[in-house]
Amino acid sequence: MNNNDDRIMDLRVAWMADIFDEVSGVITDSIEFYEMAQKKGIPWYPISTYNKDLYPFYNFSTLVKLPTGSFYKGTNIRVPLFSSIVNYLIKHRVNIIVSNTPAAMGLVAMAAARFLNIPWIDIYHTDVDFYMDTLSSKWIKPFTQSPALFFVKMYHKQADLIFVRTQEYFDLMVKKGHSPDKIRFFPAGVNARVFHPDNQNRDIWRRYGICPEKTIVIFVGRITKVKDIDFVLNAMRTQKYENTELVLIGGGPESEKYQREYDGSKNIHFLGVKTGDELRQLYASSDLYVLPSASETLGKTVLESLASGVPVLVSDKGGPKDYVTHGKNGFIFKAKDESDFVRLFSSLMLDTSQLGRARKNAVSSILDHTDEKLFNTFTGEISRLVFT
Repeated sequence: MNNNDDRIMDLRVAWMADIFDEVSGVITDSIEFYEMAQKKGIPWYPISTYNKDLYPFYNFSTLVKLPTGSFYKGTNIRVPLFSSIVNYLIKHRVNIIVSNTPAAMGLVAMAAARFLNIPWIDIYHTDVDFYMDTLSSKWIKPFTQSPALFFVKMYHKQADLIFVRTQEYFDLMVKKGHSPDKIRFFPAGVNARVFHPDNQNRDIWRRYGICPEKTIVIFVGRITKVKDIDFVLNAMRTQKYENTELVLIGGGPESEKYQREYDGSKNIHFLGVKTGDELRQLYASSDLYVLPSASETLGKTVLESLASGVPVLVSDKGGPKDYVTHGKNGFIFKAKDESDFVRLFSSLMLDTSQLGRARKNAVSSILDHTDEKLFNTFTGEISRLVFT
């Protein structure tokens, strides 16, 4: 074992995140990293506060609930008791804190690290600039946008390192005034040991009343306007693709609204949250994965789909596009342009041979983006911060 390996084994990591619902890339990353740390024998402590226990997090009680408003409708920012978390960190002799969200748990991470005089790093998962510009009410945006962006900028300035998912967000951080020396890449990682084409089982669709002979398009994640999910729902309802079935897998506070609105559409199906082997089969048994969002810093589900041998359709803004070569392993449309989405989506539904060609390249396109490679790179970076 070399010196760098020795340092990594001495890490004792608190991994902190706000949880707004149970379907997110942050949760998937948390599970993969926790299990990888367990495998390697590295003490790793996922921490959050939520309305129920959620693997693999140690769940602290909520002291105060604050509504998130237009960002994640129907959800709350949950504020824990600071002293209880500090005592937990001391008990487990944590020597570095990682935060995944700039909300209550991010602020607790920042304060706890300063109180305990240990390093704190933040992973930039949330495109706050996009949210403030797009989702804030036009009546309150003039009063909230600048203060909110200033807060996030000052928040990140306190971090010892900032990890970003793509070059686009690296450039954004530099533009905001952060030193490039303080920024590190935290690119895509997917567990290709469990997400792979061998999970394909087209008959699984029959249990949901879906014809497996049709072209099956899926979306996995939080069903919300934030994801521009209206693009594909509107296309399915107005264009009336006779040989296409749209399947939405996931939940969130807005999902019931969408289900009521599209309840009469026979080729639109809401399956709710799916996990484990069932989810992996659903991925691999699909023909196309869609993520219309313009605000994804990564889009973990895109990588899970590609690893499952299924091509993807994503926007030209945010992280997912960095893993897609148009026409090779997937397709890219102009972000926030519903007409461009419909044009491209219709082309794919009318000529599904394009999907077959892209499917052949899906798995090979993500071989450099496994979760183990990401974990090794990440722990190497943070160990240098702790032990030098």
